[in-house]
Formats: sequence, structure tokens, C-alpha cells
Amino acid sequence: MSTVHVVIGPRTQVGAALLEQLAGQDVVAVARHDRDVQALGTLAEARVALSADAAGVIAPGTDLAVHVCALGPIHPEDPTPDDATHFDAELAAIDALVGATTGRVRIVLVSTVIALAPTPDRRLYGGWKNLAEEHLDRLALRHGDRCSVTVLYPGRIIAPSERQGLGDRLSSTFQKVARRMLAETSRSPRRAIIGVDAKLWTALRAMSLVVHVVRPSRTPKLTTSSPSTSTPHRQEAPE
Repeated sequence: MSTVHVVIGPRTQVGAALLEQLAGQDVVAVARHDRDVQALGTLAEARVALSADAAGVIAPGTDLAVHVCALGPIHPEDPTPDDATHFDAELAAIDALVGATTGRVRIVLVSTVIALAPTPDRRLYGGWKNLAEEHLDRLALRHGDRCSVTVLYPGRIIAPSERQGLGDRLSSTFQKVARRMLAETSRSPRRAIIGVDAKLWTALRAMSLVVHVVRPSRTPKLTTSSPSTSTPHRQEAPE
């Protein structure tokens, strides 16, 4: 039986790039609400299902590749009381998808390099990403050896048309990240930093942390995020 590709967060820009590359394959696009269903209605080759109902379209014994392009608040810098409720609902939908089959399941999560060492102004953002990773790891453990998790840590993600300066050329494109997600479904589970900018940022952040430990500042200061550490893959296409 061939693998069914499940896209969580199909309306993010990474999700849209992934759906393009999955054309002709068996795909289930998981929608959060009716507005998503309507917006995704033009995907002739993909099955669209609400998150609460997605498990019902998975046949028993099917192998799954679950591509998690979005998990958690869309704008974590502006928290709302419903963030935790929505997060739990998204996790429950993924858990139900895994539980709907006895086949092998590969979960590939797009996180962010910021999650590895959040800067003071991105702690909330990095924290939600780490929380998503931790819960997916626990979910996989509950389902046994047939389920595994791979996590990708990109830096800035942009459209090809936006690659102008040197910094842009060091960044990843939405299409490149989508290709990496697909490639990871045939590899052993792992954690990987992707993108030259992400690797450079990690090295610089590590040095910064060493300096902070050796010469700690008494009052932490919030600074404006550098464009090189932003990950706009949660931006949705206009309805």
C-alpha cells in the first residue's frame, strides 16, 4: 500500500509549496475550520478534511507521512486565552490520525532555529515550538516503534522572488523547505538545522550565550528581531 501524505497547516506558505510538490500523490489536507475547507476547495487532487474528521478518511493499515507545517498559535507574540485549547485540539487531531492506522507513521515537523536558543524577545515563539516538538515526541512514544518524529530547524523562509541581497540568498525558500520535508520521510528520524543562515545564526547565538554566562547582564533588554531569524512560514494565503 502506498503512503498517504497528510499536511497539517496546508494554508501556510510552506504547506502550499508542499501541496504543489505532492501533486499526483495521495494527499489529505487537514483544515482547521470551514473557512479553510472553502479556501482549499480548489485542490482537485487532495482530499480536504476538518481536523476533527481527518482520521476518518485514513484506511486501516495505511502508512502515513504527516507533514506538520503549523502547530500552535499563529501569532504567539499576541497570546490569547484560546491558544492552549486550539493547540490541544491540533495535537488530538494528529494523535487520532496516527491511531487510525496500524501502518508506519513518519511525522516531520517544521520548527525554527530560534527554538534551539531563543533570544529574549522570541522566548514565547521559541517556547511554543519546543512545546510542539515535545508533545509530538510523546505522541510517537505512545504509539510505539511504528511512529517516529523528525524535526527541521530552518532560519528565515522566503519566496524565491524575495531573494535579492546576500542575506536573502542565505535563507531558505518555501519550496526548498517543502522538498526537505518530503525527503525526510524516507530517511531515519533525526533533528536537522537547514539553511546557511540558520547554521550561521546558531554559531553566533552559541557564542553569545557563552559571553552571557561569563559576563551576565543584570537587566535583560528586549531588542528588535533580526530579519535573519524570522520564520514567516505561518503566514496564510489570503482568502
